[in-house]
Amino acid sequence: MIHKGIKPDAVTYSSLIVTLGKEGMLTEARYVFDAMIQRGIEPNAVTYNSLIDGYCLQNKMDEAVKVFNMMLERGCLPFVFSYNILINGYCRIKKINEATSLYQEMSKNRIIPDVVTHTSLMGGLCRVGRPQAVLELLHKMLEFGQHPDLQTCAVLLDGLCKNQLLIQAMTLFQQMEEKRLDHDIVVLNILIGAMCNAVKLLIARELFCSLPTKGLQPDVSTYITMVKGLCNEGLIN
Repeated sequence: MIHKGIKPDAVTYSSLIVTLGKEGMLTEARYVFDAMIQRGIEPNAVTYNSLIDGYCLQNKMDEAVKVFNMMLERGCLPFVFSYNILINGYCRIKKINEATSLYQEMSKNRIIPDVVTHTSLMGGLCRVGRPQAVLELLHKMLEFGQHPDLQTCAVLLDGLCKNQLLIQAMTLFQQMEEKRLDHDIVVLNILIGAMCNAVKLLIARELFCSLPTKGLQPDVSTYITMVKGLCNEGLIN
């Protein structure tokens, strides 16, 4: 383009950075980003977020934060999506203190966390074995007037089960049933697996048999989980 006398604009640069970021070509994406600034073309929020997301996906959180700080310094105000990217990145590598700090920073900057923010942070808290903090965060989420979606419920259910809080998990599942958020094989597999691991095979069997009533079919994971649970108890010859 440049050789032909066509000057790329902000949209052109941003599109290229987005594409390179998705392909994991961060060195090239950063080169284009720097060239964009050198030519006096100011990146927008989409440009910054694409580069931040690329670094987060490769667990390069220090680089991601540098770009985020540059975003602030150059007067491009972040919105909830920018914070969500960083929070999810930290949660994926179990740096929950950093993720929590960003969550608190959002409130100070009058940026309201959304369902994605809370779901990511809940997942991070589950990974580090802090189920009580997860439940507290759920209450905060409800205070914001936000209701858990299927993804949030799946994260919560998985966290409760992995921390052996089966009573709370079943209570959550019953609430999901009331809201018809239980019609998902992944959710049922989580609960069936937890019951099999806890040697509560009667409950696991009831959940398994309830699948057709929910319009669901067992998948490979469902069968493997049930067979393994029965074998461990010597119920299959």
